[in-house]
Amino acid sequence: MSCCATRTLIDITAQCLQCLMHSDTGSCIKALLDTSVLHSPHFDWVVAHVGSCFPNTVITRVLSCGLKDFCAMDHEHNVKDPKLNSVVGILGHLAGSHFQDITAALLDLFKWSLQEDVNIDEDTKNQKLATVPFLLNLASLSQTLLKAITSDVLQTLNPDIIPQLALFASDWCKYFDNQPEALIDLTVHLILGCEQGASQLINILLDASLNTSNVGYHSVNAAQSVKSVCSEILELVLQEIDLLLRTHGPQSANIALLNSVKQEFPVILPLLLNQNPLRVQTAIRLLCFLGSQNPNMLISAASYMLIKAVTTFHLAALIRLVSSNIVLFSSNNSETENVLASYSYFTQVVEQALREINYKNVIEKQETRQLFQNLTVLLKWEKYNKAVVLRSKMITQAIKSNLHQISTLLTKTTDFDLANDIAKMLDLFSMPEKDNFSPNVELTLKLTRAMIQYFFLCIMEDDITRKQQGVKIVCHLLKDLTFYSPCARVLALREILGHSINNNPAKYFGAKEKFEPKFEETLLLHQNHKQVTSTMLAQKHSSVFHAGVIGHGPRRPPPENNIDKEIIALNKILLIDVIKACCSNRESERYPVNLDALTMVSLLLVELVSPDVMYNGLPWPDEEFTKVTIERDLQIHRTFKDVPLLWTLLELTAWYRPALAYCSVLLRGIAATVMANWNIEEGILLVSVMALGQLLPPPLASIRDVLPVLEPHQINTIMKECVWAYMRENVPSPALFTRSEGANIAWRDTDTSTPNSRFTETLRLVLLSNIHTLGPLYAALFLQ
Repeated sequence: MSCCATRTLIDITAQCLQCLMHSDTGSCIKALLDTSVLHSPHFDWVVAHVGSCFPNTVITRVLSCGLKDFCAMDHEHNVKDPKLNSVVGILGHLAGSHFQDITAALLDLFKWSLQEDVNIDEDTKNQKLATVPFLLNLASLSQTLLKAITSDVLQTLNPDIIPQLALFASDWCKYFDNQPEALIDLTVHLILGCEQGASQLINILLDASLNTSNVGYHSVNAAQSVKSVCSEILELVLQEIDLLLRTHGPQSANIALLNSVKQEFPVILPLLLNQNPLRVQTAIRLLCFLGSQNPNMLISAASYMLIKAVTTFHLAALIRLVSSNIVLFSSNNSETENVLASYSYFTQVVEQALREINYKNVIEKQETRQLFQNLTVLLKWEKYNKAVVLRSKMITQAIKSNLHQISTLLTKTTDFDLANDIAKMLDLFSMPEKDNFSPNVELTLKLTRAMIQYFFLCIMEDDITRKQQGVKIVCHLLKDLTFYSPCARVLALREILGHSINNNPAKYFGAKEKFEPKFEETLLLHQNHKQVTSTMLAQKHSSVFHAGVIGHGPRRPPPENNIDKEIIALNKILLIDVIKACCSNRESERYPVNLDALTMVSLLLVELVSPDVMYNGLPWPDEEFTKVTIERDLQIHRTFKDVPLLWTLLELTAWYRPALAYCSVLLRGIAATVMANWNIEEGILLVSVMALGQLLPPPLASIRDVLPVLEPHQINTIMKECVWAYMRENVPSPALFTRSEGANIAWRDTDTSTPNSRFTETLRLVLLSNIHTLGPLYAALFLQ
């Protein structure tokens, strides 16, 4: 166009055609095509430039003339037809600025071929029959025209159109030398070259392959034929992709259809969860091909399935997606290398699924639960060797690599259902004794803290069956963790006792509700306004104190604990089971509790309950010394009153002697308050625990049977002259207990621990003074 003469000739030609176009359009376009054929491909750009002056007319007429010539030619001449190539060249030049016009013209031509009209002549009928083969040949000669066809023509293909196309299929074969295989091969080739609309193409083939209705077809055989042909085309497309990837290598092969699948990745994903096996298998094969080029997309797809799959069929499909070596692994790799690759891929799948749960708020609660339910099912399959590929322990390795994230999620969640699903999965997960897996200290502590958090969620659960099942899982996991890690045992016991005594879960074990009154802060300006110039003298005795806060009235009593007594009793039993699990001793099956661990429980009780670090030794001082420790003793008494669970924990330490001896300071504090307050109930509990722990030998152990019938002053006398005096003279030391080899409970020698008469004389006299009610007891203790 830079040449002035050329530009002038083209302008004159365009002007002449513009004048003749409306009166004799066919001749004009035919003349353009004939000229283009004579000088193709060097003259195609001239025709295209002239046609750009009136693109709609030229494009339509070029297609019409090309269709007429195509219809008049034999198949063997069609592909090499110069006019067909000229049509492709002209449309190719016009596509740069008139692509939408070409797309619309192709769509109109396709729709025209499907219109039913009984009054058309034979030539027009033949042209309609030749339209689809003509369009296929155009698409095979130009990627641009293929793109134009797939842009809009595919949008018109629906279940109603397919039966119409089936009527013309036999006629189309005439343009392919009566060889249906040639038509199918061309269709497969074009599908592989589609740069867009991959999901639509795949869905069209799948819908036609799975169609069970014969509506619209002229016969049942025609419907079956369409189904079989579409299935064949789909299979050939997948096989061709497989062959190209294997031949050229995943990174070197450039397959347009696969690139389109990559662009429409979110549209392909839902096929993985379809109920029809063919759709699922097709999606898996496509994503395996895609994963060979981009493993991250395969991981994303597998993560999507792991989160959303709700049937075992889809879980089996997930295993195939991850482990399939269609193209994912080279054929030269050994089986061991493939197994290692599977480890890595599924580990990343689980990692991404957990990341989506942790960082995406759009993930629903049910999907989060579904993830761990699916992992549990996969673990069961692996445990029972349901599939050969799972013998590599792929699932176990993936969970093992992601235990940090799993334990973090379990620690953070407050949803019992989710925590229950995670715990069930961890319970099924291979533990250290099975595969020599020893987690590091950090991971061990995180898992321990997570299980303790789950335990308290179980305690708060209303369903008793689920509560007990959950605690059983906690016992199993904590038993494994604490046995292999002393650090985990220390942390577990401290966390369990600390939360059960001092924090909010304490109310589920019978403790009083925590109540902290909230007061609004008064502005200093308002406080100053209340001040007066003169000081007001007290109008009443200054020693009167109010049990409240100045300016806010009397202190409100804490709310009552409304939890059912039976539930509290059950919670205490479950708590004791968990503590025993943390103190387990696997070296001896007969005595499963480790005595040293129970000693740790006793020391923790002293640390958590006693507010003072001084005077916490084992010896009991003189009774007068209680004046020094009165504040500490009252605090211990108040804690035992607010948290009745402490008595249950003392009974636990008393069972496993001599652990109770380390709680001497707590026993001493309670005894001091019993002497001061003459409290019968607490006195009975105290003596019962001391008798169980063999700190009080017979007959002093029977004081618990005497206290209920005594006068208050007699209670003080008995506790002071019998219990306190004996404990002062006989320090509750663990050295007093002996343990036989292999036993886990120590015993105190009754011969050396028999109390002197000066410790029992007061008891005997009190029994005599109440002989009318305590006669049988007196006879049992002092006459036999």
